[in-house]
Amino acid sequence: MEKKPRAFDAAASARVDRMYQNPDIVAQRVFVRDHLALQPGEAVIDVGAGPGLLALEMAADVGPTGKVLALDPSADMRSIAEKRCQDSNWITVTDGDATALPADDASLDAVVATQVFEYVPDMPAALKECLRVLKPGGRLLALDTDWDSAVINTAERDRMTKVLAAWRAHFFHSDLPGRLPRLIREAGFDLRFTGGTPVVNTSMNKDTYAGDVVFTIAKFAERKGGLTPDICAAWLKEMTDLDAAGRFFFSITRFLFVAIKPN
Repeated sequence: MEKKPRAFDAAASARVDRMYQNPDIVAQRVFVRDHLALQPGEAVIDVGAGPGLLALEMAADVGPTGKVLALDPSADMRSIAEKRCQDSNWITVTDGDATALPADDASLDAVVATQVFEYVPDMPAALKECLRVLKPGGRLLALDTDWDSAVINTAERDRMTKVLAAWRAHFFHSDLPGRLPRLIREAGFDLRFTGGTPVVNTSMNKDTYAGDVVFTIAKFAERKGGLTPDICAAWLKEMTDLDAAGRFFFSITRFLFVAIKPN
């Protein structure tokens, strides 16, 4: 099956905005900002900024003497981000993609890409762009999910395998973290830190990542993943039945990489 760039229309953008405000993803942004350690006055670009939640939080870190570029190729995502960030005039929400960053050479202190590189077809080109726009000593922070790390309770292993295989077609790189250290080094960076942060849910309530993504997986597997409606409906029913019985379990791991542009 040919993989195509993921399009985020108005409905998808609103869904992402809602999902990224649940406690699991709020905690993830804290993890990212702790490792990025932005300082007042620094300039940072958020590649694939989506609805602008991280950009707004980073703006508080760098303060009005700093600069935040919130980059996203989706007009609907940018519309949400512009509204969210309108009171912070040191945030610029702009169009663009990871392989053509709208910044001068050696002009930024940090580049951040969270759950973005997994959607980028040409990763060597994207990493070269990150290197180009960073000042010497500037840092790259990348966080991506490895969907091979998924652990989901099921009594139907064969069906689960099919559903997750269909879901992986949502990404250009569903297993990118295992290859990122080599790619980062080959681009010319010094890799300084590698770590992980799990998302672990034992229910599908509205305050969990699983409470959104399970339904998204089922819809995608049917509409674009090549599975029949019956298979997807049966899988989703199993998930909701397990949740009702108190036996639901879902986890994935997101891996974080921090690299430095050499002086």
